[in-house]
This record gives sequence, C-alpha cells and structure tokens, in this order.
Amino acid sequence: MKEFDIEHFLSHYWQQKPVVLRGFFQDFEDPIDEHDLAGLAQEEEIDSRLLSFENTSGNPADGAGEWKVHQGPIHDFEAVCEGAWTLLVQSVDRYVHDVADILEPFRFLPNWRLDDLMVSFATKNAGVGAHIDQYDVFLVQGKGQRRWRVGKPGEYKEVFPHPKLRQIEGFDPIIDEVLNPGDVLYIPPGWPHDGKALEDCLTYSVGFRAPETSQLADSLSLMLETSDINVRFTDSGRKLSMPSAVVESSDIAALKQQLITAINSDDFTHALLESLSEQGLPEYPPEYLYTDSQITAGFEEGVEFAAAPGVRALIATDTENTTPSHQGRFFYVNGERFSYNKEDEQWVQLLLNNDVLFAEILPDLPSFAFLATLTTLVNKGYWEWIEA
Repeated sequence: MKEFDIEHFLSHYWQQKPVVLRGFFQDFEDPIDEHDLAGLAQEEEIDSRLLSFENTSGNPADGAGEWKVHQGPIHDFEAVCEGAWTLLVQSVDRYVHDVADILEPFRFLPNWRLDDLMVSFATKNAGVGAHIDQYDVFLVQGKGQRRWRVGKPGEYKEVFPHPKLRQIEGFDPIIDEVLNPGDVLYIPPGWPHDGKALEDCLTYSVGFRAPETSQLADSLSLMLETSDINVRFTDSGRKLSMPSAVVESSDIAALKQQLITAINSDDFTHALLESLSEQGLPEYPPEYLYTDSQITAGFEEGVEFAAAPGVRALIATDTENTTPSHQGRFFYVNGERFSYNKEDEQWVQLLLNNDVLFAEILPDLPSFAFLATLTTLVNKGYWEWIEA
C-alpha cells in the first residue's frame, strides 16, 4: 500500500465527499477469484445473489432490457448467468482468511464501525444500476477495469426494475473515472453511484455500519426485558392537577428521566456493546471440544492461537464496572460478553488486537482464568488452535 494520510482523509473526506485513491494497493493481487466466489455462493449459510441484465431492444445505448435477481445458494450457474451479470457474496471475510489483507489498511476506523467485506465478480457491461447506499464504502478494484460514476446527494426518483432491486432514475456525475487494479473509490452515505464493468472484473466492497436510533432503542428494549433497571413509574406525593386531560410537564420530565436512568446504567452499556459486537458469525466449533488443561498445556508449549476469519472483538476504553451486578472487566465477541481480571489486561489486549497469540509474547504467563476464557473462545469457534 502506498503512503496514505489518514488524518487528511478523515478531516477532508470521511462522511463528507467521495474520492478516488489511485494506486492505494500497489502491485495488487486478488486473494480470491471468480471460481472461489462461485463456490461460496453455493453454500446455504452464505448470503449471495446474482443480478443479470439482458438488453431486449437491440440497441445497447437506450438501456432497455430485463433485470433478473437470483438469491443464493446458486447451484446451476449456467441457468442464471444471462446477458451481463454480477455475482455478489456478502461477508467473505468471515469465510476466507486470505482476504484479511484488504481490510487491514482501513483499520484506522474502529471494529464496531466495520460491517463486512463483500466481493463481486462482474462480466463486461455488468453492474447493479444507479443506486444510493446509506453507509460508507471503500470500493477496491481487483482484476479488470470498472467505470464508476458518482453524483451529489439530492432528491432522486426511485425505480424498482425488479422486486428485489432498488435503483434511481439517474444523476449528473461529479466523478467519472475508470478504476484499475489497486485503485480505491470512497463513497460516503447518500451519494448516488453507478459502476459498470469494462471487462470481467472483481470488486471488493469494504462496508461500514452506523446504527439508527431505532436499533439503539431495540438494544434498550431487550436489556430492559431481563434487567432490574426495568422499574415502574411511581408518583407518590403527587399534587392535585386539573383538568384531568392535561399531562403536566413535570410528568413528561419524570418519564424521560426514567429512560435516561436506564440508558445511563451499566446494564445498557453492556447491552449496547453486545449489540455492536454482533456479527452473525458462522459457527465452526472444533471437531472435539478442548478442556482447560489441554489449552493451558498447548499454550505453555508454544502453540499459537488466532482469531477465526472475520472475528472482530470489541473492548470499551473503560470496561471496569463497580456496581454489584457487573464487577469486573469485559470484552465482547459476536454478541457475547467475556470477563477478565485486571492482571490479564495486557494479555486481553494482545488477544483482541494481535494476529496471533502465543506464550512468548510476554514474560509472565496469563492467569488460569484467562486460559479458561481462551478455551471457551476456541470451543465456540471464535479463536483457532494453529497447528505447528
């Protein structure tokens, strides 16, 4: 990767305007090909779809034609690959270790903001049509060339050429560029864009998530179902208020405060972090479950442990809680909370932020409690025992 001024990008482009980053990946080599992608699209648990467009007018310039959408798993590609077509596979980073290097340059943004890596293969003239996304995306060009057009945010008429395909009628581009292997296009939320393959090509879409208020409210609601903080409104010492149809401003303030108290609680902090860490990871537990003593012995003998593909754990900057129900420190993986002791702080940071974990990283071994947590992570398929 060529030198990239992160501070300049964050202050001038991030969520402000699109930009083409030429030669972002130097000497780029695809970590996956269309045949690998097709193999993933045949799997039941992997989200994939194939979009095709076939011109029906005989005049390619007028854009008339028929769109088709086939939801994965896809077993018979010959039957669905009609006209110009695009195969899209979501969350490839959860299944293929080799694509991790594409995500690495974008780790200047926190784990909780990163959604997934979608990979698409398109034949000549294929695309998904002009559309608008409500999330940030870095589009990394793999093999081949793709022409990208990007317009300004505005009011655009939506069209649905297929029930499963949302597009817009069109836009005036402020960016009209051809991307070559290793080039990157950044597009903020709300900017219309359209990409068309000039030849068979691969594109890697690094997508980010930003929870809506309704999603945050869902986390609050789920937390309140099981938490002691779910108290009932009370108003002892109430004064007479007339007429009866009036809702006093003091009552509104008290009801809002009831919610504010819940939001400010440790319970909601944990519920929020659990929600932000949720990735919908595939469950690939080991062939047999390890015991604490096996993990401990392996660790002491120099076995390396690494996070499974796509695992991005979270830890808050202040994870120590002092309320009776939440004493301790915590990190979060795929919607689950794991506790650790203060003396294992360095080991936990290495576990969550290093590519691999092994005994020689630090002079002192971690506690038995840490190794027991590592055993749980391995048995859940979140971390892997790396064979020598």
